[in-house]
Amino acid sequence: MERATKDHVPLNEIEGIASINVPAYSNRNSSIFNIGRHFVHGVYTGYQWQCVEFARRWLLIRKSCIFRDIPSACNIWSDVPHIERITDGKQFSLRPIANGSEEPPKKDSILIYHRSLAMPFGHVAIITDVVPGYVHIAEQNNLCNYWPGDYARREPLRFENGLYYIDDQHKIYGWMEIQYNDQLHPFDEADKDKILRQYIYREPIGLFRRVFCSKKNKDSDR
Repeated sequence: MERATKDHVPLNEIEGIASINVPAYSNRNSSIFNIGRHFVHGVYTGYQWQCVEFARRWLLIRKSCIFRDIPSACNIWSDVPHIERITDGKQFSLRPIANGSEEPPKKDSILIYHRSLAMPFGHVAIITDVVPGYVHIAEQNNLCNYWPGDYARREPLRFENGLYYIDDQHKIYGWMEIQYNDQLHPFDEADKDKILRQYIYREPIGLFRRVFCSKKNKDSDR
């Protein structure tokens, strides 16, 4: 497995940039959970700087799409059937292709990992390129190292007995291919006003609480 440099990137600093304009930020240590929320043009992408946050932000910036909230990264494999374009709500199906399939992985597919001791919530990454013998992977909250190029790491792509395997030290469910990917385009900053209200996060405007008081306290206020 090819790895980036062993120098950990300081918290909140950029590890590398994928697909021209999508930075990946360092969580410094994958066991750290930052409760800070991140937004792009008012669209919630996730908790800083988790793997799911990067996947959502990559999809928003590169495909103008987002997917719904999920409990853990591994749940994407079974519980996220599509992504949605934020300017018109159109859905684009995600087709799951198991690791060890007759179909090779494609660029822009979403890579999903099983739960494990090292990855208790699973993991999600983006396949940003497929080259002879390897896939290039962009991600957040894994190695937290400086990237060797425009990807965090590259893993061997093996073809054996008519099946394609991405060899990784962590178990992979497979990759999810975006259907009609050619219809999706990077988000245009000029379209900020076209983002549908359903995708804009709004803080609650108030909190209603019922207050109980005993008769004794009520009488004493008089």
